[in-house]
Amino acid sequence: MKQKPLNPGRPRAFNRDEALHIAMKLFCKHGYEGVSIADLTAAMNISPPSLYAAFGDKETLFREALALYQQRPDLPQLAASGSIREQMKALLYDTVRAATDPNFPAGCMVSAGMLACRPEHEELADSIAGLRTARCDMIACHLQDAVASGELPADADTKAMGRYVMAVAQGVAIQAHDGASAEELFALVDVALRNWPGVLPV
Repeated sequence: MKQKPLNPGRPRAFNRDEALHIAMKLFCKHGYEGVSIADLTAAMNISPPSLYAAFGDKETLFREALALYQQRPDLPQLAASGSIREQMKALLYDTVRAATDPNFPAGCMVSAGMLACRPEHEELADSIAGLRTARCDMIACHLQDAVASGELPADADTKAMGRYVMAVAQGVAIQAHDGASAEELFALVDVALRNWPGVLPV
């Protein structure tokens, strides 16, 4: 009589959190449209039915991965102290560090996420654009506080300045995606602040 194999073993249990981190890094590196269900299931080592059962469809998985990405403790935050120029410099330096983090290759899911997409994905792209606009508005409000405190002149265009800072941050993310080093991007930030027109002195 043929014997059954001793302790044939059990398949490794599916770890949803681990799979979500894998998806987040894939989306970060390749973008939404650059990642297929086949890519996701291969990286997670699961079948498509398992993916759908755990996360729903691809868009739902992307939104959950995006929410996880935004919880990264090293994402740029506005400092609560220091001069307004020092705060903007710290914010952009943190952007460089996040964009060049080897654990999250190819930049930022928000700053450089879904800049172009197919028509059927416009709603998702609009939601990410909304996150970028919210960041821009947050920076502008922070700069307006500096106007109110007298650190910036009363006629400072804080909305334009906020867009300027956000534009530099987006440029950092895109250039990091293209292979720029942290040292090169720190130098870019220094030039950007040095040429800030007559508002933030060097």
